[in-house]
Amino acid sequence: MNYREWSIRKRMLLVAALPTLAAVLMLSLFHLSERWQGIHQNRDAMVSLLLENIAAAAEYPIISGNYELLSPLIHSVLQQPDIIAVTITNPEGEVLLQHLDQHYPQVNNDDIFLRQFAMQRTVQPYDEYAEYAEDIDVKNSTQLFAIIELSLADTFTRQHELSIAWQSALVGLLVMFAGLSIAHLTAFNIVSSLRSLAFFFTGLAEGKFSRRLPVDNGAEIGQLQLNANSLAASLQRAEAEQQEFTDKLLSEQKKTQRANHAKSEFLAMMSHEFRTPLNGALGALQLMEGNNDIGAFADYKSMAENSLLHLSQLLEDVLVVVDVEKNTLPLSVAEHKLPDALAELTSSLAAAAMQRGLSLVVQYDEALKRMPVRTDVALIRQVVRHLVDNAIKFTNEGFVIVEVGLGEVDLNEVDAARLTIQVTDTGIGIPDHQKQSVLNAFAQVSSSFNREYEGMGLGLTITHHITTLVGGSLTLQDNASGGTRVVAEFPVLLTPLSAASEAQISRAFRVLVVEDNPVNLKVAEKMLQKSFQRVIVDSVCSGEACLEKMTADEFDLVLMDCHMPGLDGFETTRSLRSAGHITPVIACTANTTEQIHQRCQHAGMNDFIAKPLKIDTLRTVLPRWL
Repeated sequence: MNYREWSIRKRMLLVAALPTLAAVLMLSLFHLSERWQGIHQNRDAMVSLLLENIAAAAEYPIISGNYELLSPLIHSVLQQPDIIAVTITNPEGEVLLQHLDQHYPQVNNDDIFLRQFAMQRTVQPYDEYAEYAEDIDVKNSTQLFAIIELSLADTFTRQHELSIAWQSALVGLLVMFAGLSIAHLTAFNIVSSLRSLAFFFTGLAEGKFSRRLPVDNGAEIGQLQLNANSLAASLQRAEAEQQEFTDKLLSEQKKTQRANHAKSEFLAMMSHEFRTPLNGALGALQLMEGNNDIGAFADYKSMAENSLLHLSQLLEDVLVVVDVEKNTLPLSVAEHKLPDALAELTSSLAAAAMQRGLSLVVQYDEALKRMPVRTDVALIRQVVRHLVDNAIKFTNEGFVIVEVGLGEVDLNEVDAARLTIQVTDTGIGIPDHQKQSVLNAFAQVSSSFNREYEGMGLGLTITHHITTLVGGSLTLQDNASGGTRVVAEFPVLLTPLSAASEAQISRAFRVLVVEDNPVNLKVAEKMLQKSFQRVIVDSVCSGEACLEKMTADEFDLVLMDCHMPGLDGFETTRSLRSAGHITPVIACTANTTEQIHQRCQHAGMNDFIAKPLKIDTLRTVLPRWL
């Protein structure tokens, strides 16, 4: 029968029997071992004492030859139950005296064992000159003159051991019986209470929540009865509250279904948005393979670059949407002049506005033209791109004005300020009842590919998420002349222009590129050669090769990929620093989280460049360390 199917009474009896049996066995074995060992020790001690007494009394009778003087002593020795014979022999083995016990003939020879005692005496040699020559060294000698031998039988010892074993077994059985009796009585008392509890819980399972158990026990059983009554009361209250919670759950379920539907539409729309620029880039690259004149080649190249730029922007947007769920945003803070950092973006936006017949005006504070700010310029570009792209998309005629300036200055921090980005358009505007909903993720996504306005429709959602997580704000206002005014604020730090960032490299220098991807390695080499006229580029594809190269040659700078098989960029940099190399190491990776920045600093890297590489970034960062 399976143990899991046993009743509680059987289990308790088993639980009581097994430890009791184990304890009885261990104690009985220990008791037997101690008693048996004591019997043998006492016997050995008695034999040694008898041999010494016989030896002390037998010296004169043996020397004189009057052996009968030992008869009374030997007869008393034979009265001991283990001793069956006493024999005294001379050194040559001749028997001088032997007495046997009356039971000696019945004893098996295999059960007989001997104990001997050698009798020795000191002999002083005779020297006729000893009286006159006291300085002569005369040594005494010992002489063996008899051997006392006791014959012992194990019969009595075995009988004694067997008697002790029976006594231990009897005591063990009594202990086992007492333990099982106590366990049986205890199990009977517990099982009756547990049986009533089982019936009570069966009633609860059937929905009979009004019943209550009488509390007739103390300690754990009584507490279990109280808890069972409390459970019944709780279930009774829960049954009353169930309907209310059911209504709420149905409501939340509908919200979840709407959110899942919106996300499904977002994924379908995103697939379309990604395939559009991807198709443009692949098509332009295929057209570039033919025989084209310079103008056509430049057009195809521009088409491929614009498509890939659009694809990169879509990827950035998707990553931010993912961060909405995690409520985190990785930052890469560095020093930038915003007019220069946003120049390429505003130029492309101006071209898009011109295609729709709109005027795009971009204005910067004079302070921003003179003074750089410390911020994540990628996020600034993303915000400006979304706000201006929305304004152009929803404006059929008129203008779009972008104003970038410094707002209030934090009095607690001298260099702290608020960067304000204000985008004003003359478009269709946003109704008041929709101003909050357009900031919610997936709320305004449309899955129709024939919709009037292209794009993912998440521009304001992404912008609101970015500004909130960096400690800023986003507000929507109505333009007095029609349209919408969107104001985004960011906390930034004002810093004086770094002299290193404006320095020009006037000498030839050597750069070692460490990159495991062959395509990225080739791109980095060509970008470096295009960015600087006097640069010598060498490259390796692993951290181990980098260590060997740095040992053999000297370089002015190392461009290090962080994630490589084998030794990654962090381990390689630590090894370089441990070896005493002080060459500047610039990290180059697609992971731009704050944790990666900290790992780069702890590994001993000097600066950080995010992938994909850009020529302008190389021209800005490398001069700082050259």
